[in-house]
Amino acid sequence: MIYILHDPQELEIVADELVPYFEKIDFSLLSVPISSDFIPEENSIIIIYLDDTALKKILLISSAKNWPIGILPHPNAKKAIKGFGLSEKLEDVIQEILLVDEFCKLDILKCNDIPVFQSVIIGDVFVFSKERTQTGFLSEVFSFLKNIRKLPELSHPPFLISADGEKIIQTSALGIVAVEHASGSIISKRLISDSAMNDGKFHALILAPQNLFQLLVFLFRSLIPNPKAIRQLPNFIGQIITSNLIIENDSPFEFTIDGEKFSNKVITLKAGKEHLNLHQKSIYASENNGTDDKKSLKIDSLPTGERREELIKRKLPILPRATAEEFQDLFTVLRENAKLKSSFLVMMILATLIATFGLFGDSSPVIIGAMILAPIIAPIVSFSMGMVRYDTNMLKTGIVTILIGTVVALIFAAGVSLIIPLKVITGEIDARLTPTLLDMGIAVASGIAAAYAHAKEGIAKSLAGVAIAVALVPPLAVAGIGIGWWDWDVFSGAFLLYLTNLAGIIMFAGITFLLLGFAPFKRARLGLVYTLIIISIVMIPLSLSFIG
Repeated sequence: MIYILHDPQELEIVADELVPYFEKIDFSLLSVPISSDFIPEENSIIIIYLDDTALKKILLISSAKNWPIGILPHPNAKKAIKGFGLSEKLEDVIQEILLVDEFCKLDILKCNDIPVFQSVIIGDVFVFSKERTQTGFLSEVFSFLKNIRKLPELSHPPFLISADGEKIIQTSALGIVAVEHASGSIISKRLISDSAMNDGKFHALILAPQNLFQLLVFLFRSLIPNPKAIRQLPNFIGQIITSNLIIENDSPFEFTIDGEKFSNKVITLKAGKEHLNLHQKSIYASENNGTDDKKSLKIDSLPTGERREELIKRKLPILPRATAEEFQDLFTVLRENAKLKSSFLVMMILATLIATFGLFGDSSPVIIGAMILAPIIAPIVSFSMGMVRYDTNMLKTGIVTILIGTVVALIFAAGVSLIIPLKVITGEIDARLTPTLLDMGIAVASGIAAAYAHAKEGIAKSLAGVAIAVALVPPLAVAGIGIGWWDWDVFSGAFLLYLTNLAGIIMFAGITFLLLGFAPFKRARLGLVYTLIIISIVMIPLSLSFIG
């Protein structure tokens, strides 16, 4: 027996378009709503010709009563047809329903007991929530530009996520996308590679970028035509694969089910395994219907603790922001490095003496050894952090240590030049008398490396390499030699190189700390402006030397 379930207002359409296909078999027309005492005959099939809204109500009944069903491509049931992976050709679907012997058992994802055909979108996932009606690179660029305009208004609402009665994570995010298979939404198409509708699970993608730059990079990558370019899950997106999930907030939040808007404090998501008996084929039915009931959690990068609180309080920042937990240890080290200590002076004197003897002996290995010993890079990096944080104590302590270290180096280098009865400009001395813009480039890269090495504990050992690259002590030693010889050209050329290195490191170490989130731009602006002025002044003679 075939029952054709339809909307009573569409009886004429059903009679004209559907009935002719069933004239040779036993069928009965059945209009909605179905009577509560309706019981289909044994071995019968209920063929449904309804729009998406009415179909959701019927699916709740059919899944509860385990009715065998077939879904016809109604003009207003496109979400269901696409969501279940069914054919859109009416004649093919009818032939399939009548000829298929086996049932295709599918899960039904439910959100607050409402069937989900495609996706549940929670919060503000504007970037991925709409299908693009146009194709081509220009339309992608236009969509990209529209999304950029919305970025400054984005913020993180808090969420408590739990499953199986246990808390998974308390976090914050722009939004969450829940789908049963990869084709459920734009973002899942790009980021989910393995999914099915008969494994008893669904995917929840938690979008939690912690700054606008991070999101902007992802949007830019989404312009790349090859979807494999962003197939790997970005580190700001968490993923949970489970059969049930509860998402809570203290206040009502907006979400959509297949585009229909709702609002609630709690969302319950469930994927009942094989609750739909389809008498037709689905492209999302997998032969390996999954026997592993364990949850899959990729949530390590989601914001928690102080990071979560910071993101909830204000709009999404443009650049990363480090929390007190993250830079407390770094600040302790930098404050200690900024202080003038006897060990600093001893190592500075020894490094200067070794560098000076190496310069007179024209020995590169000896000079490199002096670079490694020189401790002056440490207070310079501390001064850079003090500049971007506008920490007056660190600034004062750092500049005093740098000045005293500089003066000490000049004095001892000058003393050595007075003791040694040679006044010969060796190759190593001559190499430090005519600095150019290339030296500023080395200082810039070294400043970035020094700040990054301090900020990342795992690469702190690279500081020796930074010291070698930037070569602060050798030009100081040459300048001291110029003082001892009373030679202005030697002193001015070498000291200009030292100032170039000093200004470049301070400026770009500060910018690096800024980009790593250790200071807000408003606080760092004044210090960066002053340093930029100094660099501009230094670059005038460097440019003339480079041209000459």
